[in-house]
Amino acid sequence: MIERDIFYIEEKKLVEALEITLKEFDDFVERLISVDLILQESLHFIVQNYIAEKPIRLFSREGAIAVTRSLEKEGIVNDATIKSVLILVEQYRIEQIDNKVRRSIYEHSSSLLVKNQRHWLSYRDVVKIFRTNKDRLAEARASIRMSDNPMIFGEDFDLIEKDVHFSLSGLEKLSIELSLTLRSQERREYCERVREVAPPVLEYLALAPSPSDSQIESAVRFVKNQNNKCCQITGATRNKYDNPTLQLVGHHLYDKENYRFLAAEPENIIPICQEISDGFHLWNGGFKKSCTIDDFLKYIKWKYPEKHHKILMLYRKRKILYEKLKMHQPTLPYGE
Repeated sequence: MIERDIFYIEEKKLVEALEITLKEFDDFVERLISVDLILQESLHFIVQNYIAEKPIRLFSREGAIAVTRSLEKEGIVNDATIKSVLILVEQYRIEQIDNKVRRSIYEHSSSLLVKNQRHWLSYRDVVKIFRTNKDRLAEARASIRMSDNPMIFGEDFDLIEKDVHFSLSGLEKLSIELSLTLRSQERREYCERVREVAPPVLEYLALAPSPSDSQIESAVRFVKNQNNKCCQITGATRNKYDNPTLQLVGHHLYDKENYRFLAAEPENIIPICQEISDGFHLWNGGFKKSCTIDDFLKYIKWKYPEKHHKILMLYRKRKILYEKLKMHQPTLPYGE
């Protein structure tokens, strides 16, 4: 399991839920680490970055609860505050699941089409979105067929070019069935969230702009010129004496094949050396494999851990791009 799947609770949000100051929180956490030996790095938290030599931490679910329980023992927080923290932790947990669902939809929606005012996805794409196999999906369809609420031809599923396609209502029925019958709780929870996350994502993708190749090339040139044709990771530029053969590429933080609607977005493009681009794609599993800014961030933190300012810059871009991705998608309001 990778870091972002475990450590995702921002200390700023945790501080707000605890209703204490950030300074009080930092002092208490430092004591839990070095004196009480209750918190351990890489188990309860990781250091995301530093500001003026002060660590910015991301906490795991266990870490957030450990801090809260320690504050409770000292009488610093009450039951209402503890409830707020538990709500926050659950909100983050669900958002983590939703992020996985969104990514799966972005990567497996090439068959998306609109027919008779309904959005349709192919059987193959639906199998991949639910992260299952054809046989298991067929089993779910059979169960739904025998239920009190079977799928209706032309509404929940249809034959389009001799291939079974599912509409949003069909996805909802599959989501409910799989969330009730799969053995793994993790898989059940994932499939349950598909019916909530999929509709706004697919509706957005159906309307999302699809920039032309020339528009994408223009955006890449703009970003390179905006950054003085300088690699945004190493700072290297091409010149006669030091780097005469340096090749600068416009790397898409969210790949342009599966996230086409972001392909001409300047914030999604970063000028980097060809060597870094090649190294990243090989590390990530190949040039044809989908990638996101999270993948690139993990690579840069592994390959260039000393580039603190560059890593912080990528986190800022991540926040901006994440908001763009969620622009037409529902979020869970705090406290619900």
